[in-house]
Amino acid sequence: MLTRKIRPQLGAKQSKLVTDTFPSWLSASQPLATDEARALARLLTSLTTKTVPKTHTFAHAQTPTEPQKAESLAKPFTKHASYVLVAYVDAFNDPLCIINAEMRRDLEPGLFALCEMVGEHSRDALMVSALDSGGKTIMKSLWKEYEKQRYVGKG
Repeated sequence: MLTRKIRPQLGAKQSKLVTDTFPSWLSASQPLATDEARALARLLTSLTTKTVPKTHTFAHAQTPTEPQKAESLAKPFTKHASYVLVAYVDAFNDPLCIINAEMRRDLEPGLFALCEMVGEHSRDALMVSALDSGGKTIMKSLWKEYEKQRYVGKG
């Protein structure tokens, strides 16, 4: 929701409605920039990267520790990924705000990582339960872009 920007030429009441949803450290006159969008996208894509968790062992431990298996945080985050996608769709669908094209382009890798985590079954459940007609259109468009760039293992 912080990636949105107030539409130009809004009245004072409408602007206040939007700025009241922003945290105190974010100014409406200087919203988050594309650098922050890229950082958020990097964070979301890093959830899919497999890493080995660091464990601290003590010198007096008698049993040797077996090597840890590399795992990503995607599986534990899956139950939250759909809510992040719904928040993006709601921000995109907000009539008082805009998310400019450059911000959307910078967020895409992270959104695609969320689409990968969510899967088709959860996407269909989102479409039925959590989105209005405008949100469904935005989600379909996002999913179509995700499908275009997704590696399917052919060729």
